[in-house]
Amino acid sequence: MAIVVTDVRGAVYTRLGNISCEIKIGEQWFPFTASENDPENHGRQLFTDLISGRYGEIKPYEEPPEALTQSRERKKVEINAWRNAMEAANYTFEHNGRKWDYGKQTQARLEPSVAAAKAGILPEGFFWTDAENNDVPMTAEALMALSEAAEKAMFTKGMEIHVQQRNMKKALEALNSADEILAYKVGQES
Repeated sequence: MAIVVTDVRGAVYTRLGNISCEIKIGEQWFPFTASENDPENHGRQLFTDLISGRYGEIKPYEEPPEALTQSRERKKVEINAWRNAMEAANYTFEHNGRKWDYGKQTQARLEPSVAAAKAGILPEGFFWTDAENNDVPMTAEALMALSEAAEKAMFTKGMEIHVQQRNMKKALEALNSADEILAYKVGQES
C-alpha cells in the first residue's frame, strides 16, 4: 500500500543535508526525515518534491547551541586523554654521553635505588641499564646525578605537553561550529 502524503510543513535541512519535516497522512501529522538515499520510494519522492519547492521553502540548518557545547566537551575529553597518554609515555634523554629512559615508570624504578644511594647502602657492583640496554656501573653520586637529570628531562617534557595541551584547548575555543570542532585533530601543534 502506497503512502499518500497530502501536505508537508516545517521543512528544515538537517546537519547531514536531509530534510526534517512533518507530513500529513489522512488527518494526522507525523514527523519525517526525507533523504535522497531513502530505501523507500515514497521517501525519495518526498525529498525530490521538497527540493523542487512543491511544499514551499526549506529552512536552512541551524546548529543548536548545545551541539557546539557538546562537541567542545567531547574534544576536551580527547585532549585530556592525549595529555594523560603523553605524560605516561616513556622517552629518552642524553646524559654523560649515553641515552637514558625517563618517564613515570622510570622514575618509579629509580626511587628505591636513589634512596639506597642516599642512605649509603647501594650494593657493590650496582649498575643501571641505559636506553640501549647496556648495563652501566653506577656509584651513588652517578646514580643521584642520573636521577636529577631524568627529573629535569621529565619536567621539561611535562611542560611541553602542558603547553601543547593548553594551545589545543585555546584553538578549540576559537572554532565556531560543531563540524570544525569534531574535525579538529588532537595532538597537532597549534
